[in-house]
Amino acid sequence: MKRLIPYLVAALATACVAGAADAGSSAAAFLKLGVGARAVGMGEAQAAAAEGPEALYWNPAGLAVNSRRAVSFTHNEWLEDVRYEYLGLSYPLFNLGTIGFSAGRVGMGKLTGRDELGNYTGEFGASDMVLSLGYARRLFNFLAVGAAAEYVSSKIEDESASAFAGSVGAVGELPLPGLAVGVSASNIGGEMKFIDEGDPLPLALRGGVAYLLPFGGESNDLTVAVDAVKFNDRDDVMVNTGVEYWFMKTIAARAGYKGNYDEDGLTGGLGFKYSPTANLGLLADYAYADMGLFGATHRISLGMQF
Repeated sequence: MKRLIPYLVAALATACVAGAADAGSSAAAFLKLGVGARAVGMGEAQAAAAEGPEALYWNPAGLAVNSRRAVSFTHNEWLEDVRYEYLGLSYPLFNLGTIGFSAGRVGMGKLTGRDELGNYTGEFGASDMVLSLGYARRLFNFLAVGAAAEYVSSKIEDESASAFAGSVGAVGELPLPGLAVGVSASNIGGEMKFIDEGDPLPLALRGGVAYLLPFGGESNDLTVAVDAVKFNDRDDVMVNTGVEYWFMKTIAARAGYKGNYDEDGLTGGLGFKYSPTANLGLLADYAYADMGLFGATHRISLGMQF
């Protein structure tokens, strides 16, 4: 039975993407903004590659992939004056699994108000927030599962809306060393309602593979990852691909491509890790993402493993 589980996880990943809900409209679009400079630099191919605090966003099972305590902070310079700040924490509970917490906030600066005739009515503010609490555990040496609960809120001028949702996921290691498959469903359930209008959250279904192998020496690693992604407000399936190369376990170079998106395309990034002691690692990451006609976005992440 244990030999069959990784293949069942792979089958579930395929079924997850193929069986997505019909396209429609969704609320809280900020939940589609990728979290973490490492992930974005790799083209957001994270279903099987996510780990640490950012895994709460991509696949909560990834919390259990890395056995070290970790904290991370990401600053996202998005389009215009939109900024996204994300803080995450993952904490292993010995042999009882790993818990994770994250908080994200989007600030949109000052927006210009207009009435139905286009007349200026003044400036107003808008912001979004998401809080997540998750848990993951390895059921076997080669299979990890996880789940998370989310609270989402949005505010536009004097109006606000909120919703509760959840995420689930699994990561399985296949018989070929270094090869893993992951599947996740994010933003399950919940509807945000402003005044009399309500829409569901952007349900995201991900399935993908990641292959980690030594490349150029024992201290150098290359990861190749591919994801299929389906949102409930789109008919088509997007394909994310990414690579990450670590040199001497200190400097990382990343590149990726997001296929079948409206504007997103090429991504890239760099990473640096400094380990003053065997039990402490300090990380700094940067990511660039091309947004076509809208220009480019930039993300900076700082992290610590201890």
